[in-house]
Amino acid sequence: MVAMTRTPLFLLAALGALSLGTLAGCDSGFGGEAFGNAAPDTELSVRSVDLREDLGNRRLVSTVVLAWSGVDPDGVVVGFDVRAYSIDAGQPTPGPEEGWTRTTRRDSTILLPIPLGQRTGDVAVEVRAVDNDGALDETPARTVFPIINSNPSFRLTAAEAPPDTTWPVLSFAFAASDPDGAANLAGIEIALNDSTGTFARIPADATFVTLVAEDPSASVTGARIFIGRGFQNAEVTLPGLRLDDDNTVYLRAVDAAGATSRLATYPDADGGGVLFVRRVTSPVLLVNDIRSNTATSDTRPLGVAREALALHGTLTYDVWDLSRTPLLASSPQTSAALPRTADPTLRQTLALWSRIYWVSNAVTNSTAGNNLPLVATVTDRFFEQGGRLLVQTPITRPLSGDEGEQNPAIDLLPMSGLSSFTQDGTRVLTLRAPTGTAVSPAQPIPSTGATLPPLVAAGFLTTTLPYDVGPDDVPLLTMPFTAVLVGNTQVPWTGSQVVASIGSNGRTGLFALPLFSGAGPLFAPATPGGPGPAAALAAMLDGLSFPTTTRPAGRLASRR
Repeated sequence: MVAMTRTPLFLLAALGALSLGTLAGCDSGFGGEAFGNAAPDTELSVRSVDLREDLGNRRLVSTVVLAWSGVDPDGVVVGFDVRAYSIDAGQPTPGPEEGWTRTTRRDSTILLPIPLGQRTGDVAVEVRAVDNDGALDETPARTVFPIINSNPSFRLTAAEAPPDTTWPVLSFAFAASDPDGAANLAGIEIALNDSTGTFARIPADATFVTLVAEDPSASVTGARIFIGRGFQNAEVTLPGLRLDDDNTVYLRAVDAAGATSRLATYPDADGGGVLFVRRVTSPVLLVNDIRSNTATSDTRPLGVAREALALHGTLTYDVWDLSRTPLLASSPQTSAALPRTADPTLRQTLALWSRIYWVSNAVTNSTAGNNLPLVATVTDRFFEQGGRLLVQTPITRPLSGDEGEQNPAIDLLPMSGLSSFTQDGTRVLTLRAPTGTAVSPAQPIPSTGATLPPLVAAGFLTTTLPYDVGPDDVPLLTMPFTAVLVGNTQVPWTGSQVVASIGSNGRTGLFALPLFSGAGPLFAPATPGGPGPAAALAAMLDGLSFPTTTRPAGRLASRR
């Protein structure tokens, strides 16, 4: 509080009367000179001029909370100038008007500067008051603080660490702190495969970073750095990312004095883990999303997908195996092979390819634990750069009533929704089709004009459902079903019969026929020796402009 002197009203009145009387009796006024403006005075909350004398061998952290005040004998204090500077030997002393910062505050948390590379230092803090006429306290309040710098700390967030085998888009979440205060952190530093080599620095307030290969098809390449979940380009590249090989990432925090935290490594050298980064060898990705409640699953549908790619002439492609994480009803979870963070990591990973062939056995029955519903939320960049997607999966009933309406995969696929499970006002228990049921071609593929070949059910079918299509979806195959109603009444199903479709824009395709049950195939060519399910899928690949190749398939790099 600035002290101000107030003149009583009765004294002002008396002085006014005296002035009038004097002026009435005399011909001359008062003489003399006006006083000049007096400078203000300043005080610090720390009364000691030099804390080194008070603390002995003890030292303070480099961030201090300091308060100050000022008085002006003939006016008002309107602000304060504050500065802090090192008085250690060899450090320059600022000039009388150098280094000041003006503020109207009467307290602040101040980071005291320690010379770079030094652990201790002596810092002078000076504050001078400023009055309403601009006058400055000519003898600023001053205290010398003996300080010691503390190393910052740094830790990785294990829940968002990369899987042990991954594509060349790697994200890390982390937290850094400094006992001397957040303002003392100077940055986060990152290096690849060499803890004594080049470290790249990003801002101290970063808590998430993504490394993206400059050339995802190279053997060794640089990694561009992107900051935050908003994927901001740091305009920094780290050398030495090894593809189709193990890698180690080093991270640490560094403070304003140059002190660093303990070096964090991923994978942890003591944990026995690996970080195998795969190389992208093709613009086409085949995804194995066939999962069961054990660590093994039926790979025969994936074999049909490979056959379809070969028939189409797509001989080189990368394979992403998501099948090894069991799909448990009690605790459903997405595949451990997926990045832990959908945005930006999974979004940027999908954009490594221009064509994706996704083979699954669980998409529409639940959003919890299924992979494609998660992927569907981050496909925008993949499609923006011209991506095309074929999904081979049966359509199954949701586990709960509202799952179908809330499943992002349904919005992604060329379907308007799941068929209603009622007929003529009666609840439908299930749909089925007997052996010998015909699967008929419907409309031609818009981009090629070809229709899919007819097929026939080679077994009793209860493991897929037809689905509804919208005005922008083109039905490619249809199949009649029998509806089993409450009371076990069986009637012809009058709802949609679509079991394969493609978007009219040629962006997505859906093939919903399950191909195997038990020991044998569920569908066969309509005529002996004719084209079967693989040929139908190959025609859809053509309609989605999957590339064709003639060179032998490259090695599929995988740690497992």
